[in-house]
Amino acid sequence: MIQWIYTDSPEEQNESVTNKRNFYIGGSELNKIFEDFYKGDIIQNIFEKLCYIDSSHTVQPDWATFGHKAEEIIRDYVNRKFKRNYRPAVSINESKQSRTNVDGYDKNAEEPLWECKTYSGKENIDKYMKQITYYMLRNNLKSCLLTTLSKDVLDENGKKIRNITIEELNDEELEKRLTFHVIKFEDVKVLAKQIDNICSEYSKLYNYIANSHLMKKYIEDYKAMIFTQNSMVETFMDSFK
Repeated sequence: MIQWIYTDSPEEQNESVTNKRNFYIGGSELNKIFEDFYKGDIIQNIFEKLCYIDSSHTVQPDWATFGHKAEEIIRDYVNRKFKRNYRPAVSINESKQSRTNVDGYDKNAEEPLWECKTYSGKENIDKYMKQITYYMLRNNLKSCLLTTLSKDVLDENGKKIRNITIEELNDEELEKRLTFHVIKFEDVKVLAKQIDNICSEYSKLYNYIANSHLMKKYIEDYKAMIFTQNSMVETFMDSFK
């Protein structure tokens, strides 16, 4: 049975939301996994994943938080517009080593899955399809509502002059700017099969490398080196205070 944990509710969270993060295959990784298999760099991909160092404590710059801030505003708007109850959520599938971290889930909605993407330039939903298909595949969902927002503010000649600000995202602006796409699992079955196959091969390689005694020692030494370097940098920067 698939269990969803709502990440906007502290009392519903548990250690599976963050524990063993580098063990799971997340939807946002798929484009890179496909690319690295094609290039022959998949071993390097797995090594970097095994060497994952938690940097969640790092303060993100303002420019990196636009998508996150906009997502909250857009989710509220979509919920009111379509009478939905989408909430950010995560589900873990241990047997498939999958982590589904979604922008919104509402089990009672016609499209239970909701994803939100912001972009500049020309819209290209194809680059989101692996992630969305993976989420539907791993959670037996039949459809997803994809909501996209262009951040571009254009002049009368269609030339970009700046990005829209969070403060400008009122209902009137969202009504003009948002585009909605319904993605049906029925239409992406071929892609789903490709994803299932490549993730299976990835897991086999990952587990083989992760269980290697030589690799474990190498990874621990590498992490220790990174922590030492970070400590040296922090000490150096503190000397200027």
